[in-house]
Amino acid sequence: MNLGRHSKYDTSIFSTKKSNVWKCGIYLRLSREDGDKIESDSIINQRKIIDRYLEKNQDIDIYDIYTDDGYTGTNFNRPNMTRLLEDIKTRKVNCLIVKDLSRFGRNYHETGRYLEVVFPLLQLRFISVNDNIDSYKNPQSMKNSSVSFKNVMNDEYARDISSKIRSSFNAKRKRGEYIGTYALYGYEKDPQDRHKLIINEEAAENVRLIFQMFANGVSIYNITQQLNDLGIQNPTSYRLSKGLKTNQKLIFDSEYSGWSTQTIRRMLKNRMYVGDMVQGKTQTISHKVRKSVPIPQENFIIKEGTHEAIIDKATFEKVQARFSRDTWQHKGTVKFTAKDELETGAIYVGYIKCADCGRAMQKNGYKKNGISFYYFICGSYLQWKQCTRHAFRVNKLNEIVLTIIQQYVNIAVEMDKLLQDIKENSPTELISSRLKREIKSYEIEREKVLIFQNDLYMDFKNEIITKDQYFHFKKQYSERITELDSKISQLNIELTQSNSDAVTENSFVEVFKKHQNITVLTRNVIEELINMIYVEKDGGIRIEFNFKDAFKEAIEIIEAKTNKNLSDNIHFIEKVKVV
Repeated sequence: MNLGRHSKYDTSIFSTKKSNVWKCGIYLRLSREDGDKIESDSIINQRKIIDRYLEKNQDIDIYDIYTDDGYTGTNFNRPNMTRLLEDIKTRKVNCLIVKDLSRFGRNYHETGRYLEVVFPLLQLRFISVNDNIDSYKNPQSMKNSSVSFKNVMNDEYARDISSKIRSSFNAKRKRGEYIGTYALYGYEKDPQDRHKLIINEEAAENVRLIFQMFANGVSIYNITQQLNDLGIQNPTSYRLSKGLKTNQKLIFDSEYSGWSTQTIRRMLKNRMYVGDMVQGKTQTISHKVRKSVPIPQENFIIKEGTHEAIIDKATFEKVQARFSRDTWQHKGTVKFTAKDELETGAIYVGYIKCADCGRAMQKNGYKKNGISFYYFICGSYLQWKQCTRHAFRVNKLNEIVLTIIQQYVNIAVEMDKLLQDIKENSPTELISSRLKREIKSYEIEREKVLIFQNDLYMDFKNEIITKDQYFHFKKQYSERITELDSKISQLNIELTQSNSDAVTENSFVEVFKKHQNITVLTRNVIEELINMIYVEKDGGIRIEFNFKDAFKEAIEIIEAKTNKNLSDNIHFIEKVKVV
């Protein structure tokens, strides 16, 4: 048959039909783009209209019904539309019925291509009930200019509704209303208000564990390994086990893949865990291209304090500080020891820069006579031969940094003695001594409980306790720590109220004196005490410590209370020259 000699919808192009030989596919579709028309365009109403039409047209048999509920008409990437088109191509279906053109599609170009090219070539009978279109009984209905006009209007309607929906969602985001389909892991939607998040304690406990481990120096890789070893469900598997909605694309592998480093990293960077609503991180390219693309962070829609925090801000900021350092993390097994980190210089990565160009120093090494040697070298010089080498041996760096830290520890201890003398002679000390003793007692107990809690995982790994026992003891320890934290917090409030005129604790003194017996450097020590190490081209290093302001404050207090002049004898060491 030569199709080219006929009008696209001339009835002569169809094969000779007998009654009841039209194998009909009924297509139904509804999505949120239909806005206020949702009642008239409901799936049930579409089916009723088509059924009434079929009652009057006995020459059509129903082959199958294809329903896409919740899918946009701006593209044809819909599950049942794909199935329908495949059945049309394989001649299982030779007649397609829709309620109106908008149910078939709202994309002017794609809809027109199917109606004007694809369907005529496949000899498909197309019926749009409300538009009075029937390509077999009334071929002229397909050539009517109103068809093209309606397709254009459907396209524009989709564009307009898409814009209105986006504006509505942004308004909700700015009010701090949660509009996500699924609640963030650790939370659930409030049954009384689906735009509000409330804590899911079962999942939130794992969120706290992840933040605590990372803040204490555990790598993301090892956090992932521990969660999987303990059989803790990843977010998708957890939602599935509770019968909650989840992303259908993730279901297939969710029960087998376990936790991933990407999941942990996203969680650790998510500000929503401190109680702030962060939304609008992505947007669709257009109403026709539904692919989401990320938008710049400065354009995120953020509303602070919209829900209860799982993670306190101090812990969250500590975690972000580790990320901002571009912290090196070993991705192998836990066999990579603290000694290895010290000897290779890994403890300094992110904390050491070239003093001249400001670029991070790169860790490097070589072997000589079977012995490994490690050193840092300017990143600019190493990559582009800009700047100069600024090479510095790791073993020498370890020696210098440890020596300087020990000096500051001694200064902190001496300052502590002077400050204690000042406090003991203050009347407020007598009032607050009882509160201090109670706080100290609770802090000691808390430290012991925390040690027990931290040892649980190794007990489980060594098969000293079972998994059930692990979770049982972990819950008990967590509850006791929460109880102790509450008591300590309350006592500290009372202490502050009764001691408002007293000399307060000094962060420099308190932090540095904790390291009185330090003989070996660790990554945690570097993170806690040092802001940055700068390597000079003349062979010197300059260490920029944390708590510099607190250091000066302690000197000012001691000088004011004792009339002693410490400024000339005690100062932050700015630079150490290596000869």
